[in-house]
Amino acid sequence: MIRVLLHGAGRMTRRVLANLAGNEKYQLSGLVTRNRPADLPGIEIHTALDEFERDVDLLIDFTLPGGTRNAARWCEKNDVALLTGTTGLSADDIAALNHAAVKVPVLWAPNLSKGMALMTSLVRQAARIMAGEATISISETHHRHKLDAPSGTALALAQAMNSGQSKVHGGNEHGQVDISSTREGEVIGEHTVNFSTPLECIEVKHKALDRDVFATGALLAGEWLVRQSAGYYTNSDWLDMTD
Repeated sequence: MIRVLLHGAGRMTRRVLANLAGNEKYQLSGLVTRNRPADLPGIEIHTALDEFERDVDLLIDFTLPGGTRNAARWCEKNDVALLTGTTGLSADDIAALNHAAVKVPVLWAPNLSKGMALMTSLVRQAARIMAGEATISISETHHRHKLDAPSGTALALAQAMNSGQSKVHGGNEHGQVDISSTREGEVIGEHTVNFSTPLECIEVKHKALDRDVFATGALLAGEWLVRQSAGYYTNSDWLDMTD
């Protein structure tokens, strides 16, 4: 059984909590958040990672930039696998993840749904085939509470696009792509990548219908991650996807 510690108490962590109920592969060890939520009775809560002293196998992090950096340092120090879906990470956050990955398995993904992993792969392939022909644009819509724009997923799609084009042209000179962001209502997440030429148009689209798609993805990815050696992993590694 995987002993898991949750970091953060936002929407995503609450969906992970809900999906842990009845999951025989996991045992909840506790939750770390700066503010103690009154609506989570029966859960061991700490206000800082350093307050938690029991052994765990996995830390699942859905916090904010800076929180992920602390999570990486704590996991490195305590030999704990780290899975994080926090977006809007700074260069310092990414550096902390890379540093931790020398000692423990680390998986960072701005979107932990299988469908989005597939979309990212398709975008990479399409960019490779359409390189030099198509104008590429990305649009994304999220709920009005989301702080970062463009979304981490949109930026990952842009990186996939650039990776696909670079395989044909080399370098990053084809890496420019327009990203439009909309924040409205309670939209969970919609992403569309458009490839347009004078003769045809191709759209690749993903729409999240329920946050549980990310929560269940996190638990499946975590189950895989704890079996890995130290290193920096992505959704493509977890799902064994090759382009």
